[in-house]
Amino acid sequence: MSQIKAIDVSYCQSGVDYKKVKSAGIGAVLIRAGYGRETYQKDSQFETHFKNATAAGLPTGVYWYSYANSVEDAKREAKACLACINGKKFDYPIYYDMEESWQAQLGKTLCTAMAKAFCEAIVAAGYKAGVYANLNWFNNYLDYESLKKSHSIWLAQWASSCSKDCDIWQYSDNGKISGISGNVDLDLVIKLTSTSSTTSTTQNRNATVKDVQTWLNNTYKSGLVVDGIYGANTKAALVKALQTELNKRYNTGLVVDGIYGSKTNAAVRNIAYGTSGNLVKVLQGLIICNGYTLGLLDGIYGYQTINAVRNYQSAHKLNVDGVAGKNTFASLCK
Repeated sequence: MSQIKAIDVSYCQSGVDYKKVKSAGIGAVLIRAGYGRETYQKDSQFETHFKNATAAGLPTGVYWYSYANSVEDAKREAKACLACINGKKFDYPIYYDMEESWQAQLGKTLCTAMAKAFCEAIVAAGYKAGVYANLNWFNNYLDYESLKKSHSIWLAQWASSCSKDCDIWQYSDNGKISGISGNVDLDLVIKLTSTSSTTSTTQNRNATVKDVQTWLNNTYKSGLVVDGIYGANTKAALVKALQTELNKRYNTGLVVDGIYGSKTNAAVRNIAYGTSGNLVKVLQGLIICNGYTLGLLDGIYGYQTINAVRNYQSAHKLNVDGVAGKNTFASLCK
């Protein structure tokens, strides 16, 4: 398996141009979701990193920084992490980041138990899990062999080579990458396979930005480049599709200009669970392009679509009712 160049990011990086990052040869992004045991400790840049990296077609993973001092604390941190990621799908595991010096004083047995408790809670929620730590930690404060048997290992060792078997190797903390201001951590994905690159049956595959672009081209002759990047042209094409469908269904007389203005917003009707058709496909396309995972782009407002809408509404502080109305469409199209 060829190695994949990756970066890991947090609130320390803002305004990242993920198109440039991808063009620079980066093939994956590991994002800090937050830290500690409370949901208010969610990383302030998590949603932005996830949305923009996904829109650029980059596989993602997550890490959660630990301040736990007991197994129960670690379980609470897992609960907070799961609440903050809010059902999003990732290509790589969710990692428990353990590196506080005072935690090391708790001893190897307790630190390992904490790591296992966090990972087990993550796995129980349907995700893959792993542990991030530096070489000193894996040598002295964590039972590396025990953890490696059941969970992924992400090793931080800033050197010319890594001295332990691992799935991801963080080899630098002062990388320079086009599209990012300042330094960024550099990683190599050594053994993991992105779930976005695996083949599955048609019924189980997830729709992507490329699927949305292909549908827009086939249905509305949008003339988009099918590149998997959610840029201004794809956004305008989705708004044009929305305007076209509102005109067809409700005779709203909108100018099909790709601009989501006050008249378009006023013309939007609520669509909800059980409805179907191209208006639902437009909604699904907007959800996908805003970084949320769906099943097929099928125009059916089913369980996956309502869950994705609710997740989006929760993340953007909208009324979480699973109904796509004016406020939800306005947020998706902004």
